Amino acid sequence: MDHWDELRMFLAVAEGGTVRAAADALGVNHATIIRGIGRLEERLETKLFDKPSTGYRLTDAGADVVDLARQMSKASSQLEARIFGRDQSVSGPLRLTLPVSFATDLLMPTLATFRAAYPDIALEIIGSGAVANLGNREADIALRVVVGDKSPPDNLYGTRLGAFHTGYYVHRSLLEDGAPAAAWLLGADEMAPSGWQPGAGLQMAATPIRFAEMRSQFEAARAGMGITHLPCFLGDADPDLIRVPGVPIAHVGDIWLLTHADTRQTKRVRLLCDHIRGVMRGLAGKLAGQSEKGDVEIA
Repeated sequence: MDHWDELRMFLAVAEGGTVRAAADALGVNHATIIRGIGRLEERLETKLFDKPSTGYRLTDAGADVVDLARQMSKASSQLEARIFGRDQSVSGPLRLTLPVSFATDLLMPTLATFRAAYPDIALEIIGSGAVANLGNREADIALRVVVGDKSPPDNLYGTRLGAFHTGYYVHRSLLEDGAPAAAWLLGADEMAPSGWQPGAGLQMAATPIRFAEMRSQFEAARAGMGITHLPCFLGDADPDLIRVPGVPIAHVGDIWLLTHADTRQTKRVRLLCDHIRGVMRGLAGKLAGQSEKGDVEIA
């Protein structure tokens, strides 16, 4: 099969269910996907999809092709990883995935320093809470919070960089006499904690406010809208926020720096890993909630 681009488009539509989902996944436009599927069907002389109004549905022939396409995709990723793993240059692409707050509020100065030291490395910073598949080269390095007492997958090489703690934070003004009621500031699927009620004179609103992502929650707390759940390094760094009195911080899990077996010896991977390890170990106290602000009791 010499039409690998078309096969990738086919697989993206099969897995995403729509041309739009495939286009978003591959970073191309809608028309490119449609033309690619058309070329592949012409090449194979068979129809791969039925196209009802609800989306693309695989034909029997299309279903047969999916398994082979997935095998080819896996083999292609493994080949790229092996070649990348032998690369000892300090130029070329390098993808780092990490939580958004780690990128924006913790490590951006560090990444700027790395970029200045190695300007020929094309660094791609993927700020996301999603778990990237390092084996499929969705990223080369992952900085990830592993929840609870779990360990990273066995096929990844990792370094534990320290504990990760969170707490409940509120604007200082809401602790003053006569302050307005504070709302729970919650994520889309988050529930208000049921095991405790805010004390210290806090008046709570009857209904919560919900947000699609943490940055908006953080800014709402800074604006004095209510109580929100934040990483300690983020809440403790803001002078207007304080941990809710009497509420201990929580150990959510541990922070790991992860690479894949096939790519961990690539020189630019090693350089960035060394850079991040050194800085993160210096930030261990902040990440563990060891601050003069608020309560250091751990739940």
